[in-house]
Amino acid sequence: MPEPAAPYSPALGFLLALAIGFLIGRTREPAAEGPPRPGTRDFLIVALLGAVAGHVGNIVAAAMLFAGVVGAILVMRTQHRERSGITTELAAIATFALAALCLTSDRQFGAGLGIVLALILAERDQLRHFVLEGISDQEYIDTLTFLGLIFVIYPLLPAGTYGPFGFFDPRKIWLFVILVSGVSYVGYFLTKYAGDERGALLTAVLGAVASTTAYTTGVSRMVAETPDTAIPAARYSLIANSILFPRMLLIVAVVSPTLALAGVPAFAAMMVAGFAAALILGTATHKEGSKVAASTFRNPFSLAPALKFGVVFTAVLFIVQVAKHYFGYGGQMAVSAISGLVDVDAISLSLAGFVNAGTSSPRDAVIGMTLAAGVNAIFKSGIAQTSHQPQFYLRLIAGFAIMFAVGAVAIAILDPSRVIELANELHIN
Repeated sequence: MPEPAAPYSPALGFLLALAIGFLIGRTREPAAEGPPRPGTRDFLIVALLGAVAGHVGNIVAAAMLFAGVVGAILVMRTQHRERSGITTELAAIATFALAALCLTSDRQFGAGLGIVLALILAERDQLRHFVLEGISDQEYIDTLTFLGLIFVIYPLLPAGTYGPFGFFDPRKIWLFVILVSGVSYVGYFLTKYAGDERGALLTAVLGAVASTTAYTTGVSRMVAETPDTAIPAARYSLIANSILFPRMLLIVAVVSPTLALAGVPAFAAMMVAGFAAALILGTATHKEGSKVAASTFRNPFSLAPALKFGVVFTAVLFIVQVAKHYFGYGGQMAVSAISGLVDVDAISLSLAGFVNAGTSSPRDAVIGMTLAAGVNAIFKSGIAQTSHQPQFYLRLIAGFAIMFAVGAVAIAILDPSRVIELANELHIN
C-alpha cells in the first residue's frame, strides 16, 4: 500500500487537484453585486471530478465526467445570459484537465500549470494594462520577429558543417545572430521595466553567461546608434567581460577540477581587475560629458546589423578552420590562440581534457586558456571599433589590457602548478 505522502500516491494527487480547484476558484468567486457564476465550491467539485477521471484511467468514464462538467456549465450559462465572456467556463475546463493530470506521473506539471493559471486569472487587470498600454505595437511586432528567428528559422536550418574545411555551420552562425539580436532585445525590456542602471547591469550579466562576444557585438551596435551612451556602455561591457573568467573556470571544473583550481588565482585577479577598470574607466567626468542618454538600448530589435556581424563571424570561422588545417593541432598554444578568436569554451574544455589525460600540465593549460581569452578580447576590440566611438572602444581596449596584464603578473607570481601542490599539501595535512 503506497504511503499517503509518496510522490505518486493517489492521496497526494487528490490533494493537489483540490488545491488547484481552490486556487482557481478563488479568482472566479462572483462579486456580491455581480451576476452569478461558478465560484470556489464549483471549482472544487470540478477539480474533484477531474481527479476521479484521472485516477480511474478509463477514457469512457473520463469522457462522461467531462461531459457532465461541460453540461453543468452550459446550463448555468443559459440561466444567466447577462454575463459576458467565457473566461470562467474555460477556466473550469482547464481545472478539470489539470486535476486529472495530478493523478498521473506528470502531476508536477499539473500542479505547476494550475498555479500559473491561477496567477493569470488573479492578475487580470495588471495583465490587461500590460498588454494594452505596457507594450507598444512596434514592441509587439519586434517580439514576434525575434521569436521567429528562434523558433521558425533556426529549426529549419540544416545541421552539420559545409564548405571548405567544414567552416560553414548554419546553425552555429544563426545562433550568433540570435544572441547579438537578443542583447538589444533583452537589454531594451530590462532597462524599460527594471530601470536604466539595473537593467543594463542585468543585461551585462546575462550577456556574460550567454556569450561575451555576442554581448560586446550587440552593445557596439547600440553605441553606434546612440553615441552619447559610449561611456556607460563601456562600463557594462567591461563588467560582462570580467564575468567571463569565473564562467570559464566553472565550465572546466565540470571536466577537470584540478585545472579549475590551478586557474583560480590568475582568473580571480583578472576578474577583479576588470571590475576595477569598469569602475574607473566607465565613469564619465565633466570634461568627457557626464550627461548621457537615459538608456543604451533604444530599439528592441534590429536584424540587419546582426546579419552583418553574422557575415563577419562566418569569415572568422573560415579563417580559424584554415589556420587549424595548415598549422595542425601539435602546438597547444597556437591552437588556443586560433580557437580563442570565436570561442573560449571549446578550447577550455579541450585543455581540461588534456590535463585529465596527463598530456598537459595545469600551468600550460591555464596559460592556454588565458591566451584564448586574450585573443578573443582582441577580436572583440575590433568589433568594438565598428561603433566608431573612441570613448567606447578605447576604454574597452584599455580595460582588456589591464585585465590581461594583471593575469600575466598573477601567473608569474603564483605558478598554477604550485597552486595544485599547495592544495595537495593542505589536503594531506
